[in-house]
Amino acid sequence: MAVQQQIQPSYTQYTGRRSKLSTLGYRIGEFIYEYWATMLTVALGLLVLAAISVPFLSYLGLDWLSKQIFYALHTVCAQIPAHSFYVFGHQLGMCARNLSIYSSMFVGCLIFVLSGKRMKGIPWWFWLLLILPMAIDGTTQMFGWRESTWELRVITGVLFGLGNVWFALPLVQKTLLETPMQPRISIPLPPQQADTSTETA
Repeated sequence: MAVQQQIQPSYTQYTGRRSKLSTLGYRIGEFIYEYWATMLTVALGLLVLAAISVPFLSYLGLDWLSKQIFYALHTVCAQIPAHSFYVFGHQLGMCARNLSIYSSMFVGCLIFVLSGKRMKGIPWWFWLLLILPMAIDGTTQMFGWRESTWELRVITGVLFGLGNVWFALPLVQKTLLETPMQPRISIPLPPQQADTSTETA
């Protein structure tokens, strides 16, 4: 009996911690399962907002902040000056093509969320047709065969962004609906009695 009394508190503490972690993990999973598209939309919106805010912050004299944002955005864009738009004489945080890509992805995600994640997807061949113009425009410019224009960068960027969202998001949602979350794992109850031989000993 003494052995049982020593084991019982530690076992209860262990199962209690495990139960709390299991519940927390399940709730986090439920939240991501339900709001993944909303979180993606918010992230893209903040990214686009950050890129647009750079010239306005510089114009207001907040260079210390605009430069930090500009340098941070370099992780997602080359920020080539000749390929970028300018506002008040200050460069935007992204080039014209990348700004068009992320802006169109944000709009596409927002439409998807507002539709209740019921927007129908597109077939793979239509997705390829939408991303092909940017591939051609970017490749021919990269090898120096021709120089693109801001109009082409914007148009091909928008098609690329919308195409990816229109194809990927409905596919992800369909996969999630076909693969429901697993129920929470129940924690086994502690033993009611110690072994008879242990008590005797």
